[in-house]
Amino acid sequence: MVDIHEQKTLDINTEPKDIVLVNNTKLDLVNNINNLFDGYLKEGVEKPFTTIHTFGKIPAKQLHIVNKKDLKDESKRQDIYKKIAALEGEVCVLIDTFEVEDYRTIVEELSETILTANYSFDRFKTKDDDKAKDKNFHYYGETEIYENVLKGYVYGEMSNKCKDLVNTPYNYLNAVDLANYAKELERYDGIQVTIYDKAQIEAMNMGSYLGVNKGSKDEPRLIHIAYQGKKKFEKPVALVGKGVMYDTGGYSIKPSTGMPGMKVDMAGAAAVISALEAIAKLKLKANVIGIVAATDNRIGDEAIVPDDILTAANGKTIEIVSTDAEGRLTLADAVWFAQQQGAKKVIDVATLTGSMVRSLGDQYTGAFTNDEGFLKEFQKVSEKTKEAIWHMPINKGYHKLLKSKVADIKNTGGPLAGASTAAAFIENFIEDGTKWIHLDIAGTASTKNNEATGVMVKTFTELFYK
Repeated sequence: MVDIHEQKTLDINTEPKDIVLVNNTKLDLVNNINNLFDGYLKEGVEKPFTTIHTFGKIPAKQLHIVNKKDLKDESKRQDIYKKIAALEGEVCVLIDTFEVEDYRTIVEELSETILTANYSFDRFKTKDDDKAKDKNFHYYGETEIYENVLKGYVYGEMSNKCKDLVNTPYNYLNAVDLANYAKELERYDGIQVTIYDKAQIEAMNMGSYLGVNKGSKDEPRLIHIAYQGKKKFEKPVALVGKGVMYDTGGYSIKPSTGMPGMKVDMAGAAAVISALEAIAKLKLKANVIGIVAATDNRIGDEAIVPDDILTAANGKTIEIVSTDAEGRLTLADAVWFAQQQGAKKVIDVATLTGSMVRSLGDQYTGAFTNDEGFLKEFQKVSEKTKEAIWHMPINKGYHKLLKSKVADIKNTGGPLAGASTAAAFIENFIEDGTKWIHLDIAGTASTKNNEATGVMVKTFTELFYK
């Protein structure tokens, strides 16, 4: 277990915890420690991160010294953070000593990295109690930057929770399980969670979403999380996550090599739910809703097949060309529902297309929009959180590829520009006057080993951090 605490007082002559500090000798506290160690902090530190034994000069057994010059170098910071995160036992971090340019960002990133660098998904491993060591990082400082420590902690904690959701296999996390998990967010002030069962979804005529669920014995759940952080009512921004809990491809079945890792197909839903929890924990002054149309996509007696025609909640008819193009079918009704709740800004996030992976790999999330200003606002935030996005094209030409001879649209546009035609499909369900961004995280939601990254939790939260 790894945890972070605020420490109100510090006496260097009685402090038993290992100490982390920057050799910022302009500060009295650092200068006093420096004198105890014969000027070593000023003259002897050359590496970005150095550990020395105190040999009884102070109760702390070790001093971990960050070189101020290297801390100023952004390219070296992550390595410094990771070395601090690797420390074990009880550690006292003197955050006032980190007071260099950008120090608020630095303590946020350090706090976050302590959580994320120590992440492991071992829920289903046999536990070895001898190897389980708690780590406690105590932050001491006389300035007001502990709020930045807390922010970084929440970002790290919620990124890890998102990873847990994505890494959990389907037999332990289906649509009903995810809905139950989301319902627990009502423990936070300002959050209300409404869960719709299959009968209620049918009553809303969500034929596109329900079509994906037809082959499953497990019921779908439509999850609606509403956070009101402003006393004055204003229309919420909607975060809509793809919640396909497992994707076999349906009757357009995936090859055996393409099946492992498909538990990751609900990474968009996990990002939305985790971001809403982060927003509530930080008590941000914003009105935000999270929408997830959760289901799995399996083969069964009632499952849809190619050539079927579904009718979405907005009345549009959809010719099914591939049952493996199912995520967009769930999102069609989900973004419609978000707009019915009053949202005039909608961001959907989905592990949607292999085409996106082939285009951008794991370096960028593909971003599509109907409003350049909205995307620029979002991109500025993503640059701050270092969750890179790349503006991808969407135009009338891609919409033409979706024309059907027997229905209003087809659910695929053919072999070319698959990410753009998938985005164009979703755009069919965006109403006039709604600003919309579609994020295809197929390449960034997991590593090559199918391990979750928690992508977009930070950016979604930071978007409302004002």
